[in-house]
Amino acid sequence: MINDFMEYWVATKLLLGGGNSYSPAELLAGQQALGRNQTDPLLMWNPPWTLSFTLPFGSLDYHTAQFTWFLLHSLIIFLGARLLWSDYGGSPETSRYATLSVLAFALFYLVLMLRQIGPLVLLGLIGFIAGIKRKKGFLAGASLTLVSIKPHLTYLVWLALLLWAVKRQPWTMVAGFAIAAMLAVSIPLFFNPQIYSHYKDLLQTGEVVRPLDWATPSLGTALAELLAISDAWIRWLPSLIGVVWFLRYWARHAETWDWLSELPLLSVVSAASASFVWTFDHVVFLPAVIQAAVWTCQSRLRSARALIGGLHAALGVALLAFKIFLPNDFWYFWVAPAYLSLFLYARATAGAEMSIRDTKEARA
Repeated sequence: MINDFMEYWVATKLLLGGGNSYSPAELLAGQQALGRNQTDPLLMWNPPWTLSFTLPFGSLDYHTAQFTWFLLHSLIIFLGARLLWSDYGGSPETSRYATLSVLAFALFYLVLMLRQIGPLVLLGLIGFIAGIKRKKGFLAGASLTLVSIKPHLTYLVWLALLLWAVKRQPWTMVAGFAIAAMLAVSIPLFFNPQIYSHYKDLLQTGEVVRPLDWATPSLGTALAELLAISDAWIRWLPSLIGVVWFLRYWARHAETWDWLSELPLLSVVSAASASFVWTFDHVVFLPAVIQAAVWTCQSRLRSARALIGGLHAALGVALLAFKIFLPNDFWYFWVAPAYLSLFLYARATAGAEMSIRDTKEARA
């Protein structure tokens, strides 16, 4: 089966063999040897430190590596959902709802089917949450290196981290990120000292279609296509609005900032307003999905529970059904805003109820 894992595996094999992991010609030759019959290669646009995390798969044959990749990502999603359930206060007796929430979350099927790299970014978010919850700053910081594989998906998280680090000076977390990032950045250089200049050349070349030239299912792209505006600024408009919203939000919550509760919101808003995103990238919504599921499970508002659960399941069914008849990913620019709206409703109803209940119990 031809899928995106092919680009990661071939790029990694090129690195291990002293080749250029960002050369369209070398990538195409390697991919055609695996059965790709198109004349254009699958290009890996992720930064070179991504290869530090794909190196173990490059030491395996293609089919074994692909199966291992699929298995690892499945475990990240399902076991990660269980861990998130616990970290967000869900009881062990109701942890089955974490699995049910994943099964109704159609975006996880897409990312596994295409063998995309998003689950590694998700693992970084889960590791960051686990480190914050357990007061393991080094773990939290080191986990962010995985999130940096696709930094545009969580751009508001990075902005919040910068402001929070200046304000709180969490040196243990900074050290964890610095050390892990240094290792990740350095490992590819051991195999190819020119790897970063090769990546720069790919970003600057006009011989291939670059990511921002694609009609991706982002709000900015939808505005550009539907309003027939070719200027580049329109694609960045939702991100600019996201930054303005965040700065206002930060001004109100900086003094009481709690990463455990705020990270899911920032992740969803970031991905919903990112200038470049695919539907399978929305696997990073999982912390928000689980946080909302815990709120819903513990809520005493029966109508809210039914509506949240029903809409979550309906979104999943609708997305999978539409994908059968309308495979073009561009037409799914509504997916991220839909999940964001559902999360905000859950936060305003079941989440607010839980917050009030926790406050009363703390005062009792």
